[in-house]
Amino acid sequence: MTTTRFLVLALLAAVAGCAAPPDHFHTLRPAVAPSPAPAGAREAPRLLAVGPVTVPDALARDEWVIRTGDTGAMVYDHQLWTQGLGADVAQSLVDYLNRGGLPEGLWADAGPTGSGSGADLERPAPLRVRLQVLRLDSMLSPAPAVADQVRWTIECLPSGAAPGAVDAGRYRVVRTAVRDAAGPAPAANAGVDESQRRFDQVARAHSDSVRLVAEDVAAALRATADERARSCAR
Repeated sequence: MTTTRFLVLALLAAVAGCAAPPDHFHTLRPAVAPSPAPAGAREAPRLLAVGPVTVPDALARDEWVIRTGDTGAMVYDHQLWTQGLGADVAQSLVDYLNRGGLPEGLWADAGPTGSGSGADLERPAPLRVRLQVLRLDSMLSPAPAVADQVRWTIECLPSGAAPGAVDAGRYRVVRTAVRDAAGPAPAANAGVDESQRRFDQVARAHSDSVRLVAEDVAAALRATADERARSCAR
């Protein structure tokens, strides 16, 4: 082997060794289960707007932030959310709410962009749920686990008020509560690469926290809050 060829091969090996690891993307949105029934249009005389969703400043980024020890945190540059975390929480909540459990005739909507801002609906909604993510802790060691805390609030316009854009100042509270969800993460999907299974487990656990919030909201609307929420519909 000539010296020149050896140097070229060595350079190529060095470049390959320095290549950045691949990016891995995650979402909180549940997978769509296959349905034997044909797709069809749904009538929704009452609209439940989802948003705004606020998240801690430290988590308002694409990269995952993982808790280390009691007080540390590490940013994983190549573990990414598919979109802004607030938007992902909003769309995940919509998915879970619309899977069932809402009172008849009520349909959750995060708007055409699903930004989670609560300000981009195609038409104003007299009823909405807004979320404040107080904590969304991810742990990989000693085992995958999460510690989540979400405050949710159902709000509606005062009776007789003219419908307008979704904004916090014009809504009255129907029901509010805080959902805590913490513990070990569930098993990873068997089809996920072994190197990504811990992250898959954590994403699944956070998604399950959103599912619990959706159950809380739906139960509140089905119970006494449903009668008050009906007065919001115009």
